[in-house]
Amino acid sequence: MKKLAFIAFKKNTKEVYLNKLNDFFYDYRNHFELEGYSIEEGIKHNIEADLVLLTSVIFTDFVNKYLLPKSEIIYMNRTYQKNSIDKLNNLEKGISAMLVCNDKASSLENISLLYNKIGIKHIDFVPVYPDMKEIPDLEYAITPGQTQYVPSNVEHVIDIGWRVIDSSVLFNLATKLGILNKDIREKLLFYQESIVPLDHGLLYTYENYNLVLEDIKEGVIFTDNVLTIKYYNSVVEKLLNINKNKYRNKSIIDTIIPKKFQEVFRREDIIKNYLIKNLKFNKILEISKKPVIINNDIHGYFFVIKEKNEAHTRRNTFVNQSIYKGHIAKYTFEDILGISDKILDCKDRAKKIAEIDKTVLLQGESGTGKELFAQSIHNASPRRDNLFVAINCANLAHELLESELFGYEEGAFTGAKKSGKIGLIELSNKGTLFLDEIGELPLGIQAKLLRVLQEREVMRIGGTDIISVDVRIIAATNKDLKKFTETKEFREDLYYRLNVFSLKILPLRERKEDIVYLIKNIMKELGFENKKLNNELLEILINYSWRGNIRELKNCLEYMACIGNQSLTVKDLPSYLLSDINNTHNNNDDDKGVHEKVFPELLLDENELALYILKFLDSRPAGRRIIYKEAEKSGFKISQYCVRKIMDYLYNNEYIIYSKEKKGAILTDKGKKTTKNHERFKG
Repeated sequence: MKKLAFIAFKKNTKEVYLNKLNDFFYDYRNHFELEGYSIEEGIKHNIEADLVLLTSVIFTDFVNKYLLPKSEIIYMNRTYQKNSIDKLNNLEKGISAMLVCNDKASSLENISLLYNKIGIKHIDFVPVYPDMKEIPDLEYAITPGQTQYVPSNVEHVIDIGWRVIDSSVLFNLATKLGILNKDIREKLLFYQESIVPLDHGLLYTYENYNLVLEDIKEGVIFTDNVLTIKYYNSVVEKLLNINKNKYRNKSIIDTIIPKKFQEVFRREDIIKNYLIKNLKFNKILEISKKPVIINNDIHGYFFVIKEKNEAHTRRNTFVNQSIYKGHIAKYTFEDILGISDKILDCKDRAKKIAEIDKTVLLQGESGTGKELFAQSIHNASPRRDNLFVAINCANLAHELLESELFGYEEGAFTGAKKSGKIGLIELSNKGTLFLDEIGELPLGIQAKLLRVLQEREVMRIGGTDIISVDVRIIAATNKDLKKFTETKEFREDLYYRLNVFSLKILPLRERKEDIVYLIKNIMKELGFENKKLNNELLEILINYSWRGNIRELKNCLEYMACIGNQSLTVKDLPSYLLSDINNTHNNNDDDKGVHEKVFPELLLDENELALYILKFLDSRPAGRRIIYKEAEKSGFKISQYCVRKIMDYLYNNEYIIYSKEKKGAILTDKGKKTTKNHERFKG
């Protein structure tokens, strides 16, 4: 579970915005932790948080000394309710008014926001704050919910209320906390209707330029900075056969841009000629994206959209057909789930490899997600705008495999098409070719593939022309190719050509800390997130060997969810898995004592880690990082997240407290008593 820390300067500011955050995310508060701090009250210990929401950039240096290096800071842009700004718009042009806040900085900040970003330019604002030497004699005072600081002699007081969090900040938080979904998007749209978004002037700009946009031959769509559609021209209406209001104030994602492409369109500010297939409109669309920048801030985006015309050359015809056949990489690194250090390190390595335009060899057992990695590497590479073509080398007969890879000319063999056929290598030109189960490739085809890698050339079967190709090859195998080279089943020269950048994808049993996280996500994907697994079942799933890895886990969960009740138990497991478990238990009857639990709420592995932490802290105070390193040395296969989760549990249940001298965690009397009762756990 991720943790969000909110930090303000004043205590009352902290309390007001904590309430606002709790109100907005009320239905999702069990999905993340939220803590509030104020500089006024003092920060008494290190803040262990994934995200830190800070009210002002000026506090950054002060706050940084309390944060973990991995903590990500988000600055809280604030705006006003629409009805508050309506009060100001009704004031006479040219009047002077105090802008009253609890300090000078806040007063100036509010004036800047109202004048520069919201566009209240008909009022002459004068900053007023406590302890000011000379208070101006003015009839009007405007204050954001701080009427107690308004001078008593002011005739007209306009309270515009506390500023509210801008929708772009809430969107950013929901995304980074991993809770962004359709409900929150709809809630954001409703929320945005009640506030003055910081990009509110854009819609006026769009609509005043619509006459110009109507003369543009390409489709143009304008969105705000959270990708909500604000305007599109008539070319878009005609191209997609929609009316002018059908998608206004709806997200461009899952309407015009399919949801599977959302990661790239949310991540990148500038995208050129990105090719997508939208089944809703039965069209291939080419989309470009550029930001709208005002005062060095991104306030929205405009998208240029056009239909991909039918190609006039043979290759482009095949390319278009391939798009419809699915030769597009739909997965990104965001789709690779896991919280363990091992999978995160693997993803980090893959991201670096993606940027280097070299051949890649993916090694891993069946079901570990090799094609998921291959597609993600392609989508993060400079070749992302071109085709991703995949073929399983074990699924086709040798003769058919050769013609599929290299293509053939007319009359090359009996049954060959009159026009010949382009091969997958040639089709992948400028893109990526994914060769799954490459260990099954016949030796004769291995030799031809080696030439492609060495010379960047291909010759069709029955042809005489040499065709230059620029293709990146990602190969995958669940075999030990090095051993295959020793038995002459795989060419050694091809092995070294493929093994330029090697990435090993670990089996599920070697990253058990990911299993509970995967279970939650898979159950949600299957539409069974309301079904619960009891602790006994969870322990079995965590400790099972999963020879089929994630694929087998997903099949198992789908089976149980379909046949089981609301609360799933061991009896809902597939029969083959129950049989395996019973055999394992029969062989381990002597180990029953190990499975006794001290902390009933925790799983077995978590119990052992909790006891280890207590024993370690019995000898010295320590922080999470030191405990994590020492636990790893002692043989625990864990992540920092696991340590943080268990230490939070121990703290909340009064086994440990945090030292005021910043030495880390120390044992309470309850923790010391528990440790003494379990001396068998050695630190």
